[in-house]
Amino acid sequence: MTIMECVGCTLIAYGVPFSMFVFTIAHHPFRIIISMTSAFFWLLSLLVSSLLWFAVVPLRDKLAFAVPFAVVFQEIFRYLFYRVIKKAEIALQKVQMQELTAKGMVFDRFAVAYAAGYGFGLISGTFAIVNVLSDMIGPGTIGIFGHSQDFFIATAFLTLCIILLNTFWSVIFFTSLDKGGIHRILGPGIVLLTHMLFSCIHTMTSSSPKNIALVGSGNWGTAIAGHIGEKVRELKGKYNEKINMWCKEETLDDGSKLTEVINKEHENVKYLPDQKLPKNVIAVADLIEAVKDADILIFVIPHQFVKKTCEQLKDKVKKDAFALTLIKGFYVDEKTNELLLVSEIIKNTLNIPCLSMMGANIANEVAEKIFCEATVGSRDDKHSEDVRELIDTSVFRLRFYPDVEIIEMLGALKNVVAMLAGFSEGLQAGFNTRAAVLRLGFREMINFCRLYKKESTPDIYLESCGIADLVASSLGGRNYNGAKKMAETKKSLKDIEKEDLNGQSLQGPGTAKETFRYLQAKNLLDEFPLFRDAYLICEQKIEPQVFLENLSNHPEFSRKQPKQ
Repeated sequence: MTIMECVGCTLIAYGVPFSMFVFTIAHHPFRIIISMTSAFFWLLSLLVSSLLWFAVVPLRDKLAFAVPFAVVFQEIFRYLFYRVIKKAEIALQKVQMQELTAKGMVFDRFAVAYAAGYGFGLISGTFAIVNVLSDMIGPGTIGIFGHSQDFFIATAFLTLCIILLNTFWSVIFFTSLDKGGIHRILGPGIVLLTHMLFSCIHTMTSSSPKNIALVGSGNWGTAIAGHIGEKVRELKGKYNEKINMWCKEETLDDGSKLTEVINKEHENVKYLPDQKLPKNVIAVADLIEAVKDADILIFVIPHQFVKKTCEQLKDKVKKDAFALTLIKGFYVDEKTNELLLVSEIIKNTLNIPCLSMMGANIANEVAEKIFCEATVGSRDDKHSEDVRELIDTSVFRLRFYPDVEIIEMLGALKNVVAMLAGFSEGLQAGFNTRAAVLRLGFREMINFCRLYKKESTPDIYLESCGIADLVASSLGGRNYNGAKKMAETKKSLKDIEKEDLNGQSLQGPGTAKETFRYLQAKNLLDEFPLFRDAYLICEQKIEPQVFLENLSNHPEFSRKQPKQ
């Protein structure tokens, strides 16, 4: 905000009101007193309404209740001020007219209404612009951080409107009450309705930009944070440009803190090296601090940490926020053997809606802006539009389906099949065999999804969350590479994560374990031999070679073929 811009906006907001004061109020001491007293009454309305508002706990966060609540209290205090003025008029009438005239205190009802409205509007408008000034971050910024560059000038015009409208409303209000009859109802009613309408329109058009927070800063989390960070800078006004990215604090080999390095170098040197992040992506070590103001929470952490993380966030996120999970995995309850999706855990723990996004999205390629696509599971058009605005670009296209559960499940199961593809490669299986592994693995994915939810959109399996994600992950993803290394070296997966994957977690083993437990509880392990063997290999209970030997006995080959 430059000095010239500040002066210009001040003139817009207060130029006309200042002229009104100089030419119509300043030379009349009685009008000055009326204006000051009415401003005091407005402050009283603010104080009383704030105290009562704080007491009404169930409705405190409901904007639809907040606007009428504030407007009604302002109009009540406008009426109370009118009653005070009437009492003052009666008292003044007892004073000799000569004394009133000599002191310039002739009682003009129109002038009183005008001065009262001016005081009401001046203090109300000043509060509006002071709220904006309090949100100023510092030199070189305009309005709230991340908002439109026209925000401050728009607020200046709004302040002017508030002052003029309150002056107009008080004239109508007071004059109507003085006339009596039907005017006593009609005038205040018009003022109340127009005041309510103005406040609602103002609230809808001047809402603060939405805040975005990422829960997770691994390879994929950092890549999507960079993508969204660049996108919000193009969407002037609707979203706060500052993107908080929760980063579990780690000490690097040189002794420096990972969050400090990310914020200084604008690069996640551990999990996504050599890829620069936009400067508006800020790494935050404190989880609660990272998400406390977020309207949109994007979860990108290993699925085994979801429950613990959500418990930490319980009652700490905004009630009207929503979540988007990019996490590929699920849980099976140890007591009930019920399958729980990540989106369900987030939704039930935080009590907010949760969408899912899955697809063929290798993190490094997303960071390098190589074309990709993803599938979003959502049954809410409003939240879908936010996701589209934040993520969809010419190099990252989105498709939306209502099959939230199937989309999320496919994203998890493909990691298991990708590991089987890695085992095949590590064992130097032929291309025909590897193709068979992918086909049979994909068949088990579909059968498992139908076991969990019988009805789904048929095309969903052909979307990016299905066959495309499986192919991409089976050609070079983290789970594929880890499994390949295990088959080649006989190392445990934990050692591979530590020594070869820079500490990054493989999602396949965890999903294989949950899948095994779910199928075992339903006595269906023999119907899903690839999923069964994947778990046993990860636990080092069988050698990778065994699953290849079992391929020819897959139940798929004994099923009745469809008639031609």
